[in-house]
Parts: sequence; C-alpha cells; structure tokens
Amino acid sequence: MLAALLLAAGLAGPASASAWADSQPQTPAAATKQRITEAQARSIAFRHGLVHVEEIALADWRWEIAGRAQGGVEVTLDLNAYDGSVIGGAAAP
Repeated sequence: MLAALLLAAGLAGPASASAWADSQPQTPAAATKQRITEAQARSIAFRHGLVHVEEIALADWRWEIAGRAQGGVEVTLDLNAYDGSVIGGAAAP
C-alpha cells in the first residue's frame, strides 16, 4: 500500500515499488492454499497428547491451542494452519 502511495505521488519508480513489495515477509504458504479446519487442528492436538482443548484460535497462518494433557497438565500448542505441522508449544511446570 505504501509503495502504491509513493508511486502515485511520484516519489518512487516502479522498480523501487517492486523491490519494496518483494522485501515484505511472506506467509509460510501461498495465499491460495487451503488451511486445515478447526476440527483437523483439534484432532492433531489430541494426537500430540491433549485430552481437553480449552481454547483454540486461528491467528494468521497458525492455530493457537491451549488445553490439558493427561493428569491435568496445562499445554499450549501452535500448528501451521496450512499443513498442520507443530511449530511450537509448551507444557506448564
């Protein structure tokens, strides 16, 4: 958007607008790729030891899941929203 404004104002040429756009961070998957569903994210969480999901939210390109494992241990798990891979997580001490 900024590049388009600069270009419209004549402050940047097409080459610098293109370079700016190319330098922006990209999401891990192409925008056209389907995300996994909430049900699929829950299933993956259960396969990784959660027995109860307390919260689940889609944030950009990842599912953020909070829940409990066996014995009531609090667990968080982050999944890639496009391929379902685990990209982070922690268990409370």
